[in-house]
Amino acid sequence: MYNIEQYKLDEIIDANSLQDIQDKYSKLTNLSTITVDRHGVPVIKPSNFSKYCSLIRTSKEGYRRCITCDAMGGLQSSKLKKPIIYRCHAGLTDFSAPIVVNDIHFGSMLCGQVIVKENNTRDSIDLEKISSELYLPLDKLKSALNEINIVEYEKVKNSADFMYMFANLIAKMGVANIAHSKLLEETKEKMKFQQLARDIQIKSIQAQINPHFLFNTLNTMASMSLLENSSNTVDLIYALSDILRYSLRNSDKMVNISTEIKNIEKYLYIQNVRFRDKLDYKIDVSSDVMDCKIPAMTLQPIIENAVIHGIEPKKQPGKVSIISKIVSEKYIAFKIEDNGVGMNPEKLQSLKDKINSSGEDDSNINIGIQIVQDRIKYYFGSQYGIDIKSSPNEGTTVYIKIPLVF
Repeated sequence: MYNIEQYKLDEIIDANSLQDIQDKYSKLTNLSTITVDRHGVPVIKPSNFSKYCSLIRTSKEGYRRCITCDAMGGLQSSKLKKPIIYRCHAGLTDFSAPIVVNDIHFGSMLCGQVIVKENNTRDSIDLEKISSELYLPLDKLKSALNEINIVEYEKVKNSADFMYMFANLIAKMGVANIAHSKLLEETKEKMKFQQLARDIQIKSIQAQINPHFLFNTLNTMASMSLLENSSNTVDLIYALSDILRYSLRNSDKMVNISTEIKNIEKYLYIQNVRFRDKLDYKIDVSSDVMDCKIPAMTLQPIIENAVIHGIEPKKQPGKVSIISKIVSEKYIAFKIEDNGVGMNPEKLQSLKDKINSSGEDDSNINIGIQIVQDRIKYYFGSQYGIDIKSSPNEGTTVYIKIPLVF
């Protein structure tokens, strides 16, 4: 579910549209207008700014005071959830219309830069003090102040109320558009995952449990049954049946890491019998992660690739290892390593490109890893997934990053 608080004002309302709204409002009311974020920083260009305020902001200290004043006005109006009218640090009357959606303050539209007829006059503004503190020429301040409009309080109040209603209507429409877009994205992701789950079930033998592996396992069992009477064969059959059952029953589920490891142990047991002295393996998964959750069939396709594409083509014996650790108490890092034939840089880059795209690929190695990558990102987000390193004749290492989920 998306978090509305992560969005900025100019992401909710398109900046060009916001500028157009602000310009037209300022022209309609003849009021200076500026839109700021929740920190008082302008998000678009000011409209109809007075010479007086523009001059004030040429001073570094004056600009700082304007930003602080705008932020305070916006914050106060957001707390009250209504527009407020106030005098700025330079003596003019402004009003702040907060932009609040679902009780979240995104910013404010600030208008005014006027003198209110009923409240003050130009003479009530201490220009000498402002000139001294901001290092601005007194004569320029006086000239600019003389151009400031004097308006009635009722006009300021009505303008503030109108701006509040209008700005929030536009913001709510923007938030609704974001919610609609996110809903569409989530629906597409769910549909993609549902199709992925169906593909895993339909193609489980060819994608998750490679046909090559299944064919050779059956041959091995048949050969052994002729030579002995026949406990090892029974163990192989049970192991294979358990793997098939695990794949078909859990293809779209989350399981404990301990359950996934047990399945891998059965897979490696079968391959160890098949390859005899050619395959060695090591599983070093710490007990503190065994109760954590992981999408079923996350590790097994990676192990299968290591054996079939790494160790099997190698003339000498090979080894596969699985290591895990918890990093910063935030996520689990798996390292699946083989000392097989490896890949050259071009093949490695091609594999990385394919598994990080949504396109289909006919090779079993790409299908298996891409399915794992897609499922991890679906369950946990784009910051998690797979990385691969490999060197020719040295082997391949696959890194898997998933969050700590119990």
